[in-house]
Amino acid sequence: MMEILNDLLQTDPNWVYTLCRLVAGIIIFPYGMQKLFGWFDDFGGGVGIKQSLLSFKSKKIPAAIAWLVIIGQSFGSIMLMVGFFARFAAIANFIIFVGALLSHREDGWTMNWVGSKKGEGIEYFILLLTLLIVVIFKGSGVFSVDFLLWKLRK
Repeated sequence: MMEILNDLLQTDPNWVYTLCRLVAGIIIFPYGMQKLFGWFDDFGGGVGIKQSLLSFKSKKIPAAIAWLVIIGQSFGSIMLMVGFFARFAAIANFIIFVGALLSHREDGWTMNWVGSKKGEGIEYFILLLTLLIVVIFKGSGVFSVDFLLWKLRK
């Protein structure tokens, strides 16, 4: 068990990993807070928990999965921003955004910059998934709770 904990916390003192983690957390944060509290404009998932759950239900996504998405984006984005069990948060959000990518794959590669397409493309999701992969494999970076806890364990 301690070995698993050590593996989750282990990270290199590298500012690139810190930057990838922070950017991923900042990108995901408004989506989570919009679903949880109704903050920010509608990102396509409802506004607040009640509307978000209704939106997921209209897309035939089970309530249990909807709750996991709301919790994963809300708390996972904060975990990424502070670097606390960031690998776990990155894995959870990787799964969430692979689902988002799959649901948008029919909309093509590019985002809907001029409003001429039915939906958004997948380029945004590819970029976000790439940042999350870096965190999954390399950890939180130097400026993180994970790094501090890992250093204390040594």
